[in-house]
Amino acid sequence: MGVRVRQKIKGKGNPWWVFISHNGKRTSRKVGDKKATETVASTIRAKLQLGEFGFEDKKPVSTYKEHAEMWLAFPHDGKESTRESYLNNLNKHILPDFGKMPVNEIKRKDLKFFFDKKYTEGLNLNTIKLIRAPINGILTYAVELELIESNPMRDLTLKYKKKMFELDPLTESE
Repeated sequence: MGVRVRQKIKGKGNPWWVFISHNGKRTSRKVGDKKATETVASTIRAKLQLGEFGFEDKKPVSTYKEHAEMWLAFPHDGKESTRESYLNNLNKHILPDFGKMPVNEIKRKDLKFFFDKKYTEGLNLNTIKLIRAPINGILTYAVELELIESNPMRDLTLKYKKKMFELDPLTESE
């Protein structure tokens, strides 16, 4: 817990600020002159001690499944078969892993682990690319709604070697 008073830019005529740090959350407010800022800071310290000063909790963000349903409801450029492919991949592969997670908690490492897992399960590289498309679309939509800062799928490279099949040619007798 901490309440500090200072100027962001030192010098005569610049405003004074109150900086509050409590339970891992931080905020700051511009107050004005030094005397008023000290008064505000002492009031905030007292409220923090009494437990009356609360930081506003952010509104809960929708889960990935809810967000995916909203994204699918909008018209997309493309064929109906593409929408069906997206829906199939969502239900079969994506929602079991990400469906209950809030959209803003999906990180790049989670996606990388997910695709690595799908590859080790034996999925073809082309199938993985088909699974990637709706994930990317949904996360891009979340960026547009300002639920997340950036799309964790952006520039995520999936470098997997294509599986080579061993050929067992027929012998003369076969």
